[in-house]
Amino acid sequence: MSVKLGVLGAGIIAKSFMEAAPDVPDLEVAVICDLVEASARALAKPYGIAWERDYRAVLEDESLDAVYIALPHHLHEEVAVASAGAGKHILLEKPMANSLEEADRILDAQKQAGVKLMLGFTHRFHAELETAKRLIDAGELGQVTLAVDIMTTGGQIPEWFWQKEQAGGGVLHVNGAHSFDRLRWLLGSEIVEVFAYAETYDARKTVEDSTVVAIRFENGAMGTTVHNWVVDFALPFKCDLDLYGTGGTIRIDTWNALEFSNARHSWVQRRERDDTFQKEIGEFVGAILQDREPCVTGEDGRRSLACVHAAYESARTGKPVRIND
Repeated sequence: MSVKLGVLGAGIIAKSFMEAAPDVPDLEVAVICDLVEASARALAKPYGIAWERDYRAVLEDESLDAVYIALPHHLHEEVAVASAGAGKHILLEKPMANSLEEADRILDAQKQAGVKLMLGFTHRFHAELETAKRLIDAGELGQVTLAVDIMTTGGQIPEWFWQKEQAGGGVLHVNGAHSFDRLRWLLGSEIVEVFAYAETYDARKTVEDSTVVAIRFENGAMGTTVHNWVVDFALPFKCDLDLYGTGGTIRIDTWNALEFSNARHSWVQRRERDDTFQKEIGEFVGAILQDREPCVTGEDGRRSLACVHAAYESARTGKPVRIND
């Protein structure tokens, strides 16, 4: 038995998906769909699969079990709700939606249809973060007291990422969604309060390109997440996460290495090869075939989005904002 899937969207992230998908057991990607015909055709051609311009035509194909949605954020609700209504399991790229109301309608549609919904938080599948999670859960850090997450980068991405109407938000919405999810997952505790600063330094953008957020966790730990994407040229990419506990520390250089230290041990784990996308897709396929919840759920996507919007409210008001369930 295998899962037959359609890819909705043929942009940068869909290309990464297609590079990993052929190596995922029990998965058949049958069609690529994009409103821009040339993009759909170009992505489909190397794999010898069909292409389509209208996602509704894809959803009408009863042979498809699932869809991967990699579209601009403002289209997530419409397409995810329609996909659930068509009985398709959904792997949805983050951020989940542009508003909590949109996210709630996606969740309602998913539950009503009884399909699987998984959010594309690839950081949970990084080897170095998987190791960090095991160490924390085993008590090797004692009580985690502080988490410092820094994501700074540059380079060109599609213009719609920086426009409020389509993207819904800027660097906090795009990269902060990853940060909030990986922090709450690693610490095993919900984020309950944030205080944020957000600025736009590039006049071409209608969303923020720089932000600093202070975080309070339900278990009493503190943290911060820092994001910057100001320039269009390639600069040294930093995606660093430091975790401090009463009994040990972890330093993560995402995509590269983890350094662990406590009173008894000090060692470094270096990554040589690790396909996080392949592992993420494999988890989605496994959840369908085993009829279980994926390890990253729609509720996880909504919680991350709630943290993002609380940070926006804090930046707007200059006050700490509590995050309610």
